[in-house]
Amino acid sequence: MKSATILIFAIAFFLGAYASFLENWTAVYVLLGIGLGLSILIPELWRMGPKRWVYLLGVVIALFACLYVKVRTPQPQAEDISKYAPLSNVIVRGQVIAPPSLTRSERGRFVMAVKEINPSGKSQRSGIANIPSLPSPIPTSEATANPQTEPQTDKFVAASGNLYVTVPLIEITGLRAGQEVELSGRLYLPSRADNFGAFDFKTYLARQGIFAGLSGRSLTLQSDPPSFGEWWFISSIVRAHVMGAGIPEGALLSSLVLGGRAVDLPSDLKDEFVQAGLAAILAASGFQVTLVLGAAIAIGRKGSLKVQFVIGCICLGGYLLLTGASPSILRAVIMGFGSLVGLVVQRRSRPVVALILTAVVLLIYQPLWIWDLGFQFSFLATFGLITSARPIAQYWQWLPPAIADLISVPIAAYIWTLPLQILVFGKIAIYTLLANILTTPLVTISTYGGIISGFLAVIFVPLGAAIAWLFYPLLHWTIQIAEWINTLPNASTSVGTINIWQMLAAYALLLSIWLLPWFWKMQRWLIPTLMVSILLFVPNAIAQANTFAVTIPSFNDVPIMLIKNQGKVVLINSGDQQFASFTLQPFLQKQGINRINWAISTDTQPSFSDGWNVLSSGTVAIEQFRDTSIGVIPQPYQNLQRALAAQKVPLESMQSGAAIKVNDQIEIQLLDRNPDIFKFKIGSLSWLLLATTDQKSQQAIIAKKQLLPQLAADVLWWTGGQIETEILQAINPKVAIASATSVIEPMVNQLYENKVRVFWTGRDGAMQWSPEQEFYTLRDEQDARSPL
Repeated sequence: MKSATILIFAIAFFLGAYASFLENWTAVYVLLGIGLGLSILIPELWRMGPKRWVYLLGVVIALFACLYVKVRTPQPQAEDISKYAPLSNVIVRGQVIAPPSLTRSERGRFVMAVKEINPSGKSQRSGIANIPSLPSPIPTSEATANPQTEPQTDKFVAASGNLYVTVPLIEITGLRAGQEVELSGRLYLPSRADNFGAFDFKTYLARQGIFAGLSGRSLTLQSDPPSFGEWWFISSIVRAHVMGAGIPEGALLSSLVLGGRAVDLPSDLKDEFVQAGLAAILAASGFQVTLVLGAAIAIGRKGSLKVQFVIGCICLGGYLLLTGASPSILRAVIMGFGSLVGLVVQRRSRPVVALILTAVVLLIYQPLWIWDLGFQFSFLATFGLITSARPIAQYWQWLPPAIADLISVPIAAYIWTLPLQILVFGKIAIYTLLANILTTPLVTISTYGGIISGFLAVIFVPLGAAIAWLFYPLLHWTIQIAEWINTLPNASTSVGTINIWQMLAAYALLLSIWLLPWFWKMQRWLIPTLMVSILLFVPNAIAQANTFAVTIPSFNDVPIMLIKNQGKVVLINSGDQQFASFTLQPFLQKQGINRINWAISTDTQPSFSDGWNVLSSGTVAIEQFRDTSIGVIPQPYQNLQRALAAQKVPLESMQSGAAIKVNDQIEIQLLDRNPDIFKFKIGSLSWLLLATTDQKSQQAIIAKKQLLPQLAADVLWWTGGQIETEILQAINPKVAIASATSVIEPMVNQLYENKVRVFWTGRDGAMQWSPEQEFYTLRDEQDARSPL
């Protein structure tokens, strides 16, 4: 079968698998329409290409892939534990099926297969409800609706399904996959995203067949840990590396060998590598297998094809045996084996055919990997290695071949993963090529040293530690390079996420460079390369320069607003540390925001100020900072002021009547203090912010008769409490927006009676306003999202 035919069938399979997200029969209609159209058009334009029957068969393959993915997509069964959620206190028994790891909030997490559940949360041994006096804090992503009425039974009943568990860190000490455990805690349904561009926790778990989570309070072991298994290999390797190279160098060495998911690297070290553009070496083994495969090919370069193949298989098989054959490593090794088979065939198209067929086989085995970023990046990086590494290395002919190969590998991988990276993250590391070129020799040598150390550690841990000790300097230099890269100007730059058509067009141009030899003559490849750069960066730059939008994120009961207009950015409040780290920063990144021109804090309490510390210490620059601080200031806010002063950020406290004129479209005024009342002019609308609505504050407002006429505004923005009729009449809003988890019913009824449109973040999620769309909520987007 010709390579072009195989590629068409494989592409059809991929497209069909991706189309599976379309609802009902829409995917079938879309695939039939596009497939039949292309089967008629392409043979007429490409007369030397495959016949029409190839495209028609491709349509059949695409339909099969779509239906296959839908059939294999997990669904909760009749006895799934999610049927009991939400419950505030339950006891669950089951088996740990995934090794425990750490969350960013320093809690332990793992996945367990449920066997029994006691919905009442009462221990049969004591008959006393296992309810602590102070519940453990629950991450925002785990928030759910109020618990339903709980059954009064104290008996265990059969249940099934997998459960995502988080527990205090001390509870997972010594816990192994395969152990039976009993957990008490709060059962919840994973929530969908509450903010634009936020991580969809619910979909992420559902694709793993998990439909419920448990925020555990206590854990009791029901069985002894297994005496031998994958954990034993990993534990031996990690102990040897840490014993020999110390912390964090030893942990980094383990990550190079086993992948970041198998080793809990310190969060600050992980962030350093991600920011420097070196995240690939910490990923789930894709980069490691690429290095193993590249080195194996280099070792057998002078031998016959059979020798090269045998050396490659030995290296990949040994690596798989060493790491315990976890799913992520298994996926990468099989991909590496497929590319190895293709490389030794020595026909230009064959390596790619072998790689694509390998990907198809993997997706038949586990079709949901089609949505896994690790799978996608691994595939693209390996594809780049096969198609582009050798041509790139030819431009480094003045270097020794081994060094030229080491340099060309990260460049090829970066080029082919860049469009997907911008689509997903909207951020690039400016010096990533420099960082990879400088660290690739160190990482490659260290990886092989770590593998040798790992093999010896399986036999005798101190012997493996002795070998790991030899590589301490290389690991230390690697960390220092990452830290140095991050000190360079604009080391990490947000460019904003692109549209999917931009990504597809960019990959079409990259494919043209690879497929058409004409581009390699007289350096004509510069033309499509320049077009790729224009596609990825210019449309976003133009859109950002012309964007006029107001975003109100969803976060507890704190009013937060982001305003973008004519390249100017205003941020009002930042939330707490967790919100700023996991929601606000990624949102700014995807919006392409690297600088906040005006940062305004309406309160000095930790819930209002902790997030500023995250932003000020991150990659987002703050030009001007304004607040309403007066009198005694809490210690966290004093720390923030000192941090801003150290960065030479102008900081002032606003006075009553003070106004900030950002441009012709945006003006912010502090109408009054005690309580603080802000009035915004944003485009054609006037907004009034009442950050405090307690009874005392409202009486103070009513007492100031000269203030009431100034309250008139088109939009009322407050925290969801009851507002006195006199104040509401003075404001006379057309729209009311509450940054609150809930709004009391009398207030909602009062607003509806006055024909005011009412939104609140707890119900509607985040919301946006723009002159074109007016007010638009996240729930509108989720509920009215077209399957097309």
